[in-house]
Amino acid sequence: MLFVTFLLWYTHLVVGQSINTPFGGAAVAGNRARYEEALNNGHSYIWDEKWEAAIKEFEVAAQLAPNEPAPYDGLGTAYHKLNRLDKALENFKLAARYSRGDIIYLRQVADMQEQLGMNEDAGKTYMAIGEVELNRRRLNDAMDNWLRAVRLEPNLLKAHQRLASVYEKQGVIPNAIHEYLAIARILNKQGEREKAMQACQLALRLDPRNADVLTAIEMIKSGRPIRGGAAPVAETSGLIGSLTKRLTVDAEGGLHKRAEAATPVQDAHRMAMEQLAGDLFGDGEMDARMLKRQALVSQALDFQRRGMTNEAISAYEQVMVAGVNSAAAHFNLGLLYQDKLRFEDAIKEFEFSVKDHEYRLASHFSLGECYRARGNIDKATEHFINVLKIVDLGTVQHNQADRLIELYENLAEGLTAKGEVDQATGFANALVDFLSHKGWEDKVKEARGRLNAISDAGLMTLGDMLTAGSELVLESLFLSQEYARRGMFDTAVEEAYRAIQLSPDYLPAHVQLGDVLGKQGWRDTAARKFIVIGETYQVRGDANGAMIAYGRAVEFTPLDLSIRGRLIELQKRHGQIDRALEQYLAMGEAYYQLAQVDKARETYQEGLKLAPRAENSAKWQIKLLRLTADIDMQRFDWRRALAAYKELRKLDPQDERTAIILVDLYYKVGQPVNAVMELDDYLKQLVRSGRGNKVMGILEDMARQRPSDASIVERLSRLYVQQKRVTEAIELLDKLGEAQLEANDTSSAVDTIQKILALNPPNAASYQQLLSQLRQ
Repeated sequence: MLFVTFLLWYTHLVVGQSINTPFGGAAVAGNRARYEEALNNGHSYIWDEKWEAAIKEFEVAAQLAPNEPAPYDGLGTAYHKLNRLDKALENFKLAARYSRGDIIYLRQVADMQEQLGMNEDAGKTYMAIGEVELNRRRLNDAMDNWLRAVRLEPNLLKAHQRLASVYEKQGVIPNAIHEYLAIARILNKQGEREKAMQACQLALRLDPRNADVLTAIEMIKSGRPIRGGAAPVAETSGLIGSLTKRLTVDAEGGLHKRAEAATPVQDAHRMAMEQLAGDLFGDGEMDARMLKRQALVSQALDFQRRGMTNEAISAYEQVMVAGVNSAAAHFNLGLLYQDKLRFEDAIKEFEFSVKDHEYRLASHFSLGECYRARGNIDKATEHFINVLKIVDLGTVQHNQADRLIELYENLAEGLTAKGEVDQATGFANALVDFLSHKGWEDKVKEARGRLNAISDAGLMTLGDMLTAGSELVLESLFLSQEYARRGMFDTAVEEAYRAIQLSPDYLPAHVQLGDVLGKQGWRDTAARKFIVIGETYQVRGDANGAMIAYGRAVEFTPLDLSIRGRLIELQKRHGQIDRALEQYLAMGEAYYQLAQVDKARETYQEGLKLAPRAENSAKWQIKLLRLTADIDMQRFDWRRALAAYKELRKLDPQDERTAIILVDLYYKVGQPVNAVMELDDYLKQLVRSGRGNKVMGILEDMARQRPSDASIVERLSRLYVQQKRVTEAIELLDKLGEAQLEANDTSSAVDTIQKILALNPPNAASYQQLLSQLRQ
C-alpha cells in the first residue's frame, strides 16, 4: 500500500474557517460605506443613462454584498437598457433569489423571459407571482398572473387548476368548465387518463349536459387527444369585476346557468310535475298511509321547484319507499340523479320510465346523455338512435315502419363499429343540437319532406341527415361489414361497390371498400383507394378527413415515402405538428427495423427541424435527439453523439443519464477538460436541487471507470474527507499515485504524495521517503 490520509487536514482547514458576512470583522463600517457609495453611484448613473458606468458600480456593490438583491437589480436594469437581455435575466434572477422571492424582482424575471421568448419559463414565473398575490389575498392580481401564465404556457397544469377553483367558487361556470377541460387535455396528453377523467367529472358536476365535456370524456375513453376548446370567457385584468360586463347575463344570473336539457326532456319534466301534482288531489277517501304518501310527494315537488336537489332526491326516495311507483316519479328522480352526476342511479330510474309510452322519448334521450357522460359511446349512440327512430316513426306511413326500424338498426351498426367513434360523437352532438331548439317537431316534419323529395332510391331516415347517405347505401354498407366479419370478402366488396354505385360521393362507402380490400390482403390496392379518398377530402376542403385517409394508406404501405410525405405536409400545413412528428418517428423506426440506419437518422433529423413548432417542442426535440444519438453511439460516432447530447443537456438538464453520458463522450473525444467542467456543473446542479446525496455515487462510479483521472479522484477524495472517510480517501489517492508512477508521470505523482502527507497518514515516513526519491 502506497498512500493514506489527506482530507483530515483539509476538513480541519475548511471547517475551522468562519464564514464572514459581507460586512463582518473589523472592516464593517468601511465595507458598508463603500457598498452604499457604490450602490448610490450606480443609481445615479442609471438616472443619467450611463449604463456601462452603472454596471461597474453595481458590480463593486455585488462583490461587497453578494447576498443583497439591490446590486443585482441595478445590474439587471442596466443590462436591460443595453438590450443584453440574457445578462439582465441572470441578474434579476439573483435579485429575486436573494430577496427571497420579492414580487417586484419576480415580475422583472418574467418580463425578461417573455422578451427572450422563454414562454415556458415565463409562464412558470407568472404562476409563482400569482401564488404570492394569492397569499396576499389579492385575488384579482393573482388571476391576472395565472392567466398570463397559461397564455404563455398552455400546459401549465397548476395555473389551470387555480383558475378552475376560483372560477367555480365565483360561480363563473363557463370559465370553470373551460379550465377543467384544459386540465383534462393536459393530463390526457401526459397519459394520465384516470386523472383526466376526474377533471372532466369536476366539469360535469357544474354542467351535466355540457357537450364539450361529454365529448372530452368520449375522447379520453377512446384513447384520443382532447381537442382544444373555445377560449375562456374572460382573460384580462380586473377579471371578476369585468365578467358581468363581458358575459351575457340574464335576469336570473346567467353566469351560473347550465346548458338546458333538450326540449323533449323539458316537456317530459313539465308533464311529470303536472301529473304528480294532479295525483295530490284525487277523488275518494284518504287513509293515513295515503295522506303520508301525498305529503311526501308534495314535499318532493316543492324541493324540486326550488332547486334543492339533495333534499328533493331524499324526498323522492322516501316517496318510492312509501309505494309510489309511477313513471313520472321515476323520471323526475332520474333527472335529479343526473344533475348530481349519479349516473348509475339515474340510468336505473330512466330504464323504468322508458317503458312508459309518454316518457319513452325523453327517457331514451336522458339514457343517452348518462351513458355518454360515463364514456360509453356505444350505449349512448344506441339510445340516441332510438330517440331519432321514435321521432322518425311519427313522420312515415304505417307500412314503412318496419323498413325504417331496419334502417335504424343498420345505422346503429355503422355508428358503433370499431373506428367510427368520431362519427358516433358527431352524430350525438348533431342530435342534441337538433332537439335543443323550440319547435323541433316542425323541423322534423320539414326534414321528412326534404328527404321524401330526394329519396328516389328508397326510404331515407332522419339519421341520413346527420350522417349522410341514403338508406340503400347504409344497407349495403351494413351487409358489406357483415360479410367481411364472416370472412366473405368478395361478397363484401360487391356490397361496397353497390353502395358506391348508389351514392358515388358518399365517402364512407369508399372507406368501407378500402377496409375490405385491406382485410382481403390487397394492401397496395387498399392504400391506393385511401389515397384517392384523401385527395377527395382535400378537394372538399376537409383536411381532417384527408389526413385520416392518408393515415390509413400509410398503415397499409408503411414505406411509401411519397404518401407519408404528403400526410406530413398536410399535417404541418394545418398545424398538426405533433401528429406530423409522430409520422417522422414511425418512418424512422421502419427504416431502422429494415437496417437502413442512415435513412432512419436522416428522418429523425428532418423531424428535429420541425420540432420547435410543436406544442411541446422540448419533448419532441428530446425524443428525436435521443434516437439520433443512440444511432451515433451504436456506430461509435462519438463526435456526432457528443453534439446531440450537448443539445439534450440543454433541453433536459435534470436528466442524470444525459449528464453522465455527456461527460463520458467528452473523454471519448479527447476533451478531458470539458469532461471535468461538465461533471462539475452537473454535481453543482445536484446539490442546488437537493439531490446532493447522489454526488458520492456518481463520483465513485466514475472513479472506478477512470482510476487514473486526477480530477475525478481529487473531487472524490475531498468528499471522502468531508464525510470523515479518510482511509478510503487515502486508498483512492494511493491508486492514483500508482497509476501516475506506472505512466512515468513523476510530477503528478509528487503532487499526489503531498496530498496524502497532508492527511497525516500513519506511515508518513514511507511517503516522505518515496517523495524524496522522486525529487532526486
